[in-house]
Amino acid sequence: MPRRSNSKKSTKIIRREPTILPPKAELLANAGAIESNLGLLNWLTPQGAPKSELHSPTQIILQAFRYSALKHRQQTLADGVTPYFVHVVRVCWILRDVFQIKDTATIAASILHDVVEDTNTAVEEIEELFGKTIANYVDLLTKDPALPKRQRDRDYDEKLLNAPEPVQIAKLADLYDNLSRRIGTTRLPSTIKNARRLAAKFERLLTSRRGRAALGRVQRLISEIESSELGRQPRRKA
Repeated sequence: MPRRSNSKKSTKIIRREPTILPPKAELLANAGAIESNLGLLNWLTPQGAPKSELHSPTQIILQAFRYSALKHRQQTLADGVTPYFVHVVRVCWILRDVFQIKDTATIAASILHDVVEDTNTAVEEIEELFGKTIANYVDLLTKDPALPKRQRDRDYDEKLLNAPEPVQIAKLADLYDNLSRRIGTTRLPSTIKNARRLAAKFERLLTSRRGRAALGRVQRLISEIESSELGRQPRRKA
């Protein structure tokens, strides 16, 4: 969980909350593909007149980045220095460039995956701004803070195991970054344990080539960390 900054300044600065405008309906229609890249391909495929950049899936992703940055702007990682938004960017990059996932809805959900869980934001707000598919993906990636911890973890596992494959791959990207950034920290052992547990459960569920490839990358990372000096470095806060 991110930590809020505790820095105090003698001069209070009041900042106006930026207005967040929802993407246009035609953009959201391109982000609704499940288990495929059809949303993006529908935009890329020539259909007569050239498509407008303002109506491209790129605009959904850019708006998701801006929205997530605003929501996480006062949060840091456990070191108390690194902006929490760095984790968001890394997860998106892993999903897009390491796991080779191009689906607009999945990428947007990865950018928004901690907004509901870690900020005062409702899933309904995500749906209003980004549509039902992206909101559903974000909801499936969100733990319910109202539940006791053990029940919350069981409920989260159940959601992930019954989620569409794109959501499971997005979770693998989250695990990959958690493993990478916690090398040499006190949280690495529990992070490896959790990643290994979920990877074992996903192994019988992921059937696509990209899903299996993403799972393989996470499993290899776990194995390499455990068999190298990286897993035995002096530990610091994650």
